[in-house]
Amino acid sequence: MLTVRKSDERGVALIMTLFLALVVAGMAVGVILMASNSSLIAKFHANEAMMAATADAGLEQGRDTLNGTPAIVPVGLGFVTLETNAAVRDANGTVIPGFTRSLFAGPNGDTTGQYGDFASVIAVISNTRGAVVVRRIQLKQDSFSRFARFFNTWGGGVMWGNQETVFGPVHSNQGMIVQTGSPGATFWGPVSVVTSVTNSGSGNWNGGLTSGAPPITFPTTTTLANLQNFATTSQTVVTGYGVLTDSIPDTRIEFVPLDLNNDGDVVDADEGFFRVWKVSAGGTQQDKRDYTNARAWGTAASPWRTGVGWPGGVSLAGDPNYGSQNCGGTLMVDSVPGIRVPRWFRADSIPILGPTMVPAWGASAIRDSIRSALRSPGRRCYLGGDPRLYTKSNAGPVSNTQTVPQTVLNNAFGTWQNWAGWGGAPPASIQNALIASGVPAGSAAAVGSTYWPLTRAMNPNFKGIIYVNGSVAVSGLLRGRVTLVATGLITLADDITYTVTPGTNCWDILGVLSQRDIYYQNNNVNGVFKNNSLWTGLYDESPNETFDGFFLTLGALRGEYYTAPAEPLTTGEQCAGTSRGCKVLVGGTIQQSIAATYTGTTGWAEQDTYDGCGVTNPPPYYPTTGRFTKNRYYEIDPVGFNVATWFTNNQ
Repeated sequence: MLTVRKSDERGVALIMTLFLALVVAGMAVGVILMASNSSLIAKFHANEAMMAATADAGLEQGRDTLNGTPAIVPVGLGFVTLETNAAVRDANGTVIPGFTRSLFAGPNGDTTGQYGDFASVIAVISNTRGAVVVRRIQLKQDSFSRFARFFNTWGGGVMWGNQETVFGPVHSNQGMIVQTGSPGATFWGPVSVVTSVTNSGSGNWNGGLTSGAPPITFPTTTTLANLQNFATTSQTVVTGYGVLTDSIPDTRIEFVPLDLNNDGDVVDADEGFFRVWKVSAGGTQQDKRDYTNARAWGTAASPWRTGVGWPGGVSLAGDPNYGSQNCGGTLMVDSVPGIRVPRWFRADSIPILGPTMVPAWGASAIRDSIRSALRSPGRRCYLGGDPRLYTKSNAGPVSNTQTVPQTVLNNAFGTWQNWAGWGGAPPASIQNALIASGVPAGSAAAVGSTYWPLTRAMNPNFKGIIYVNGSVAVSGLLRGRVTLVATGLITLADDITYTVTPGTNCWDILGVLSQRDIYYQNNNVNGVFKNNSLWTGLYDESPNETFDGFFLTLGALRGEYYTAPAEPLTTGEQCAGTSRGCKVLVGGTIQQSIAATYTGTTGWAEQDTYDGCGVTNPPPYYPTTGRFTKNRYYEIDPVGFNVATWFTNNQ
């Protein structure tokens, strides 16, 4: 038998040993390579983080440069180079080797200013190995509408009352004075003054107080005058008679939204309108302006029309609205013999009722009936041209049950102005629309032409600006985003409110800019007057006057005749113990100089609050402070980045 011997296997062990050695060596090399790669990755991320931090520091440096160098940002188009391949330094001023930085700034987004002023600073960081990081910060220039109160100068002994409460940011380019006493004026927003606050210990600074703050450049006449171009384009320039300093303007603007689709509301985007009333030329201007502004008739010739003269016991001092065409009230009259019903009449229309309406009609009955109507629960006063002066009254040939066509609202005192953009033929939707009170806007084209649109739906060129050459009285219900500018005085003749509550969604916002003063007008709507020598109020819907908006004046915000002798009224006619009621302003007031509106017992008591929409959605073209604040950061792809191309594509 053949026998086979086993081979020697000692060589296999050697091979296995060598294999294992190679594996271990490979693992060691892998560990070394991984550690090296991890180190490289860490260095890369550290380098990237340093470049990003350097870019962000450059963006802040750029913002500081823009705030410290007025008008450095080009207007509309283009950009400015702030740095080119500059050395990068750390917080101690030491150069960081291996990095260079370039900074650029320019306007971007909407560059017209209608929705605010925006700019971008772009930082480009490069290192010696060719790596590039590009970062951008978008900036928004602060609007003056961010302030609840702003004073360029403070003087005249005016001070914050020790019971006043103020919401929102407050700034004074000088100092402020706080009245001593308890509980002390309370400020819920941040307060800053350039100098200091007198009696600061009496204030409650819940939002903080900063003394020694940098001044903020106040707008100029040129700033406001430049806005006329936008109104010219949209045919929303209103021209008065050139009176610039009279608190009884010859022109008034009333915001009147229209329910175009008859859905029961006036909050749709295209339903904002306004109307313009202007006194007629020639004749006595004083009585025309008194009518326009619903002033007491005692300041002008009597509009008495009966030819019977003044009955005994009546004087303009004791009964200034005895013959008013702006005020009236309810009387019990015979609708048919033996049936008496309440009817509303204008004061001047009562003498023409005749004996068939009021028994025993004579001079004394006329006198007593007028006084009774002006004291009745239905007493009201309205601004000149208001439809309610005609639809509620039987003045002239119109019966008190007849709906008066809007075409008769023009009278010897003035006229509702047509908007040139209609060309005499407004859309049928306007003629068929309802105003907020449910009254038809008017079935005739001539009436529809008096509604000026506040949106681009019917005025494609509308830029949000109404510009008045002269002085103007303002009132109404606003639907839209509007800035009203006047070369003369602006008087707040009656409530100005939004269709939606201020601050809820920023759909409505109003900016009011006057090159002179803004007045709370002392007319029959805002104030009180005598009836049979007794003070009587509540000739408006409430004892308060509400003004929604941001009011900027190159003069002062004043209360007309606010120091007039005390006008004692019943409790129901007062607000906060002040005879003319409370002035409730929701928004902000920005003024060249401080002025008072009440004394504590006379004038209008202040119960103001703040609308945050002034920060996020300012009125169109509202003046800005020149200071840029941070909005948001962006990372930009550095591949193929060209700064000139970027600004061209984003302006």
